[in-house]
Amino acid sequence: MQLILDNRALIQFALMAVVCLLALRKGGGPERGVALVLLSMFIIDRVYHLVLDRGVTLSSVDLFHAALDFAAAIALVVIALRANRMYTLWIAGLQLIALSAHLAREMTSGMTPIAYAILYILPSYFQILALAMGLQMHLKRQKRYGPYRGWRRSSAGSDGLRGVRR
Repeated sequence: MQLILDNRALIQFALMAVVCLLALRKGGGPERGVALVLLSMFIIDRVYHLVLDRGVTLSSVDLFHAALDFAAAIALVVIALRANRMYTLWIAGLQLIALSAHLAREMTSGMTPIAYAILYILPSYFQILALAMGLQMHLKRQKRYGPYRGWRRSSAGSDGLRGVRR
């Protein structure tokens, strides 16, 4: 168990890399979009830590990580609202939990570092799991029914009030 804890970041990266590369190769538009956001977040975070050589601090909010989570939340919410998939809503919701952890940490002096870590780090594991399950369901659906829409149709062009007198 200690080996797993010591190599948590490496294991997470390996899982994310495998799932995201599969999503990029075999997924539809929503799977590729989510994979790109997750991989981008991870790569940007690693570059940030390499350049500044800063460890993860849980005693205060790192504004860079908060901004990164904010940008990812926007991207994932847009994907979730436009995708013809349900699992993308879970991934976006998990990102909003991670984002809200930064706000809660900043607003609450009594938040323990372990609570902050759980709210800030743990959602990413569930995002990887959700993407893997969503990709599996996409491939299963595609095999069973053939190609299908990846994105919802825009409601801007539809006139739901057509024929209704104003």
